[in-house]
Amino acid sequence: MAYRKIRIGINGFGRIGRSVARLNALSKRFDLVHINDVNSHVENMAYLFKYDSIYGKFPGEVTNDKEAITIDGHTASYSSFRSISEVDWKRHGTDIVIDASGVSENVIDARELIESHKVEKVIVTHSSEFVDREVILGINDYDLCPSDNIVSNSICDANAIAHAMKWLDEAFGVEGGSVTTLHPWLSYQNLVDGPAISQSNPGVVWKDFALGRASIGSLIPKDTTAMKATEKVLPQLRGKVMSMSYRIPTAVVASSDIVLKAKSSPTTKDVVALLEEKAQSSPYVRLNRESLVSCDYEREEASCIIDLQWVKAQNGLIKLILWYDNEWGYSARVLDLAKKLSSLPTKENLSTESRELAHAENGVY
Repeated sequence: MAYRKIRIGINGFGRIGRSVARLNALSKRFDLVHINDVNSHVENMAYLFKYDSIYGKFPGEVTNDKEAITIDGHTASYSSFRSISEVDWKRHGTDIVIDASGVSENVIDARELIESHKVEKVIVTHSSEFVDREVILGINDYDLCPSDNIVSNSICDANAIAHAMKWLDEAFGVEGGSVTTLHPWLSYQNLVDGPAISQSNPGVVWKDFALGRASIGSLIPKDTTAMKATEKVLPQLRGKVMSMSYRIPTAVVASSDIVLKAKSSPTTKDVVALLEEKAQSSPYVRLNRESLVSCDYEREEASCIIDLQWVKAQNGLIKLILWYDNEWGYSARVLDLAKKLSSLPTKENLSTESRELAHAENGVY
């Protein structure tokens, strides 16, 4: 019997949307059938996919016409609507839509797509209170069920820090601590001083005026939702760990500096042994023992890389340094989540054909 691949659509063809499309084109997991973005200039979007200032030129062939982008012979139709609900995803045969727009309103509008059976599932690439479930793969994905139709892939920082924090809490008990993330600049920041316009709420200016300062020459301190997002999947840590962030003047690869107060007093050797044991069985976490810098982690598909040379434990305090490609690694998890959703053992909503394909090609988790 001939099976067809699961068909995905991408809403928002920015840094994450294009990274998801690149990874999918390289892995050939899914059929990308439709792309929607607020930019109506399809030739511009095809150009941005083909030529990337961080990841280089796409190794395959990329062409376009007025209504589509073709990647290595596979054509995805293109539209330009502001709301995810305006797109006729059903006409394009879309099973799963990946909302990479970062716009909160699109998560709310996605509910109409589900209720009207225009798509089967929607994956959201930011933390949101409007989803059916928020998931970090390797942490709480076992909770997924067929009724979870709109699912958040959380945020890159939470995907990175949740694994080690869960392992350390289970082994040594976490009483408190702090997390500082060093995150590369984002598209809403400025090259020169000016207002910082929110991406999730277009038209709203950030109240923290420092975010409007020139991004290329300064470290900019800011609040972060890293722990708030992590607590959604690790509620046992709620209220125990503080977090803050710096926007840093680099293009990609983030780092997290974690200090935790343990109930017991493990040694550095104890902590390293635990991390080695846990990482060995995790497909999402990698360990590093070399002296590396941030650019050495570009294109890493792991959710995080724990830098063992900086692990320290003393008087009940545990210090870790994590690295993660905040675009490439996070986008790899988006595709993994799509695979997970399409492979749920008892899917009430996906078509019989899609369900058989999911089991045949993707396997049952």
